[in-house]
Amino acid sequence: MIAPGELTVHVGTDVTGRTRISKLRQRYPQRVTTVLHSDERFPLAAVLCVQSPSGGTFSDDDLCTTAVCPPGSHLLLTTQAATQVYAGAGPGAKHRLRFTVSADAILEYFPKTVIPQSDSVFDQTLDIDIAPTGTYIGWEAVAAGRIAHGERFRYASSDFAVTVRSEGQVIARDRQRFTPSVAPYLDGDYVATMMVLTPGRPAVTNVVREALAGQPYVRGGVGELPRGAGTFARITTDRAPTLRNAQETIHAAVRDAVLPH
Repeated sequence: MIAPGELTVHVGTDVTGRTRISKLRQRYPQRVTTVLHSDERFPLAAVLCVQSPSGGTFSDDDLCTTAVCPPGSHLLLTTQAATQVYAGAGPGAKHRLRFTVSADAILEYFPKTVIPQSDSVFDQTLDIDIAPTGTYIGWEAVAAGRIAHGERFRYASSDFAVTVRSEGQVIARDRQRFTPSVAPYLDGDYVATMMVLTPGRPAVTNVVREALAGQPYVRGGVGELPRGAGTFARITTDRAPTLRNAQETIHAAVRDAVLPH
């Protein structure tokens, strides 16, 4: 039985090398488009866009997203629009993500920004299991709230936790918990985090650092993850278009550096 809010995607490759869906389970409020092969740089990659017919995430939503990429596959998972997080009588919105990246597989996760509205609660956990020679390029981004509506830092809390495993061992963790009390310490209205996982291969720290250095009105830092797992970056800025432009520029530079041409 498909649970409410479930999105499970397994992909595979056909005889032409194209990545296609081999298993799909989806239930409201999570939906995906049909597989697109619309990436001119990587025409064999499957592009999937997650859509929310409900227009946002509500306080009683318990979403679960699973993506499994076997050897040789290439999946780009994105979202149609920013995720609005609504307040309500429920315990708060939850989103659990589980990604499995096999050897020589590629998973790119590039969602749009989470926008927590006044008094809302949002908890997200992401567990990534990646094999040596697997590649993961992923983002998460959160806004200070509906800024144009005067809701800057009016949400109750937004919590983002990431755990990375390879060959059964935890190789990296990250957690960010935003509350109004930390607002004075945040340098910007938007915060985005990028992980580039390339276990057992050289990190692309310098590539990310150089791409970040060329972005005006963006502040941030870049470093290597433990155990040669890859690269970690966190950036802040004050405007949504500036954030998106920086993300796209850095993402493109990383793709050029780590993905096969």
